[in-house]
Amino acid sequence: MRARPELGLDGEPELVFQPAVDLATGRLLGFEAFLRWNDPELGPIPPSVLIPWAESNGHMVELNAWVLSEACAAAASWQADLQLAVNCSVFQLRQREAATAAAAAIEESGINPDRLTIEITETSVTDEGAAAELHAMSRLGIQLTVDDIGSDWSTIDSLQQFSINTMKIDGSLIDGLADEGGVNRAMVETIVHVSHSLGICCVAESVETAQQVKILRELGADVGQGYFFAKPLAVQDALMLTTMDPLPVFPLTDLSADAGDEDRYDLRRDESGDDRDASDLSTKEQGMAGEVAEVMEALEEAGDDASSEGESQDFVLNDDMHIEAADLSLVSKRGRLLGSFRKGKAS
Repeated sequence: MRARPELGLDGEPELVFQPAVDLATGRLLGFEAFLRWNDPELGPIPPSVLIPWAESNGHMVELNAWVLSEACAAAASWQADLQLAVNCSVFQLRQREAATAAAAAIEESGINPDRLTIEITETSVTDEGAAAELHAMSRLGIQLTVDDIGSDWSTIDSLQQFSINTMKIDGSLIDGLADEGGVNRAMVETIVHVSHSLGICCVAESVETAQQVKILRELGADVGQGYFFAKPLAVQDALMLTTMDPLPVFPLTDLSADAGDEDRYDLRRDESGDDRDASDLSTKEQGMAGEVAEVMEALEEAGDDASSEGESQDFVLNDDMHIEAADLSLVSKRGRLLGSFRKGKAS
């Protein structure tokens, strides 16, 4: 892993990981990594402030490389089929360093390239300066996701220029999804239809209520992410979920009343005030959903204990977690291929 990036700021950077959930089954599919910077006096500096500051002060390449390295190192300890998503701005792509940093992080960690998803903005898809980096990532085997689909419809025509694997619906559309007489549902339905017609997975972010989950499932969205399922987790807490065998199944309906904790996963009742039932979950899945709730509660209690005692919690990896030598060899070969590509461009 890379050393802590020196950005001229006090405090420390950290990554947190928010689960991505299969909307058909509730099963854990992977995590998206989010950057946090904790200043001792100012507290957490939000990405909306940190990223522009790093860009304007020439620190973005260093910061991006650190995020990729830390995130891939964390993912190397997860079960092999879980995905990792990391955001990448159009500024980073224009610097022509993002693909190199991703290749280095993959090789350092030993994860398969197709487990890494780079989330890009709609602007990146139509930006000529970003095109070479996107093609380079695709050649490495990295997955590409276009974030915030729905804020600029003109980019959909450009999706087929690149190997886009996923479309992510803009969170503002999810926020108003259940509004009576609103256009958000029609827009989300259109995005889902377009993504499926192109053979692309469709992800809904900022999911916060059981009613939103119900509508998204009716519309055929593939993956959900948001506070309904879980807040972003510390690296060790995310690891704890990945060591469950079988992998956890998250509730797709409001089970908070049954669990006796109305704040669990920030579940809420629907707009009519009626409790959501769990009739669409099998007995086994309901049991696993309850197990996830228990694990999340235990993680929160452990975090509270650590805060009060000033101590960190240690979690042990299973002995059978390892990276196959063939996987590492494949990554090395792709890393060398990218190096050759960049030299060719420079000449």
